[in-house]
Amino acid sequence: MIQRRMLLAAAAATLAAPRAMAWPDRQVRLLVGFAPGGAVDTVARLIAGPMGETLGQSVVVENRPGASANIAAAALVSSPADGHTVLMGAFAHGVNPSLINLGYDLRELKPVLQLTRVPTVLIVHKDSPWQSAAELVAAGKAKPEGLTYASGGAGTASHLAPELFVRRVGMKATHVPFRGGAPAMQAVMGRQVDFMCENPQPAFMAAGSPIRPLAVFRTTRLPLFPDVPAITEAGFGAGLTINSWHGLFVRNGAPDEAIQRIVAAAQAAMARPEVRTRIESLTIEPVESSPAAFAAFFADQVETWGKVVREAGISVQ
Repeated sequence: MIQRRMLLAAAAATLAAPRAMAWPDRQVRLLVGFAPGGAVDTVARLIAGPMGETLGQSVVVENRPGASANIAAAALVSSPADGHTVLMGAFAHGVNPSLINLGYDLRELKPVLQLTRVPTVLIVHKDSPWQSAAELVAAGKAKPEGLTYASGGAGTASHLAPELFVRRVGMKATHVPFRGGAPAMQAVMGRQVDFMCENPQPAFMAAGSPIRPLAVFRTTRLPLFPDVPAITEAGFGAGLTINSWHGLFVRNGAPDEAIQRIVAAAQAAMARPEVRTRIESLTIEPVESSPAAFAAFFADQVETWGKVVREAGISVQ
């Protein structure tokens, strides 16, 4: 009788105890700091469906454009730290701490997984007198006023990449900002500026293209541009691997179970042939990563671009 009472009491205690709920228990929000249609939004939408299938809950892309993607980051930080809100991070999130008042502690963004990298290409007009990166650098050193380069606006990747480049190689160049990447590219094609640093596009290599790529900012050639040398081949390799990127963040304090499941779901999504093929068609490279590797990479991004911003005196105010 005593044993029976003990068993009944144990069963009652088990039923009364709070039960751990499997994660996720509702839909997951994937915040994108840019308008629909761009590269960041496209990558987010490519992985959202497959991630939802793995997680057993829908993953809904939510666009929160503005403030150089900081509105989306702030929305993550203001959300519960339960893993049900995820940020699609991008290059801007590594630069923003040095450019703007975030309005939150950067440590609230917990890196989960890097998904991609987007190489940077040094381009000039096809009729430019410079046939190589070395020739362009020599011209930038020789001219008292230096060269000019276009960007899509202050603080963008197309602004910061050349600032890092000119400082590492010791040349002079003047920034000419435009309202977006398309007008900046038009300035290169119209020979209003000397060069630009931009993400690779298949059109650069098309017959009759007005653009000539001089180098890719990486240690090996880009499969898309097999005839374009890596920047190391021009003798300028030190610290000149320059990539944009995409990666996932959650709010610091999210449960380990949630982080592990997000990682597994994202890796499964990126492994799908149809997802990889579509991403690669955008001249974006999928990468193998881990939470620890992405955390180290993000910390390096914040440090590297913070130094460039300070040295160049860049302001977006």
